[in-house]
Amino acid sequence: MTEPLRSDLGFPIMIGMPHLELRDGTPLFYEAQGEGPAIVLVPGWTLTTRFWERQVDDLVRDHRVITLDLRGAGQSGKTPQGHSLPGYADDLAELFEHLELSDATLVAYAMGVSVSVHYLVAHGSARFAGFVWIDHSPRFYVTPDWPYALFGDLTPRAFDETIRRLGSDRPAATRELLDAMFQHPADWMYAELMKTPTEAAATMLALVAATDLRPLLPQLELPTLLVNGKQSVVPYEVGRWLEEQLPNARRVVLEHAGHGPFWDDPVLFNAAVREFDSQLRLESAGSIAGENQA
Repeated sequence: MTEPLRSDLGFPIMIGMPHLELRDGTPLFYEAQGEGPAIVLVPGWTLTTRFWERQVDDLVRDHRVITLDLRGAGQSGKTPQGHSLPGYADDLAELFEHLELSDATLVAYAMGVSVSVHYLVAHGSARFAGFVWIDHSPRFYVTPDWPYALFGDLTPRAFDETIRRLGSDRPAATRELLDAMFQHPADWMYAELMKTPTEAAATMLALVAATDLRPLLPQLELPTLLVNGKQSVVPYEVGRWLEEQLPNARRVVLEHAGHGPFWDDPVLFNAAVREFDSQLRLESAGSIAGENQA
């Protein structure tokens, strides 16, 4: 039997599928489809490229759409190393350099928002024209001065129980988290989430929950679209708070969507992203015209 192709560090690489070999030898799976202005879709916890199918099918008609699996998830390398928000951000930086991105729109969901914020703070925003922040609270836990915790009242003790259950009963815990993400999960979604090893899945979730993004917000300068689902486990009012904190932000609330508005209400979600992206292009064109006249 023919041995599979492997990276320098021994990770299997699927022939015919695009992988970028990262600095430590880990293969990062990505897909780039279509032509036009680039839109990058960064997934949430253990999600894979397939979860964006309702966006890709629409946006690929006139955009270059890039999706990826974070390290440890989907078809990317299953390594125990590199699982930190700065580490994931560095992975993105390598991919974006490899793809020679410029003037792109960065779209991120849930955990992907945390990763993308760390990317923008550490590596800058020069490759991007705008940022779409999907249904993510910058702090998971409730405190007297923070009413926008997950479920409105999540505590560290309650979340520690979720992490514990991931280790003791991964299937049940995964199904519960999947139901919290989407109003009507597709049958294939469970198997996709289970592609991430349990240890990595637990580490990913614990990292995001333990990280308060609020101190990093003043360093975000890109125009930002905030998209929240009104039926989400993330209080949708956090969008208003973020809109007031970020220098150039506006929000959209999808009335009938939950925590995964891109899946729950793809028509309105895609329309919001298209409108935002078009506005970015108009502003960029106007800026260039002004520079040429000067």
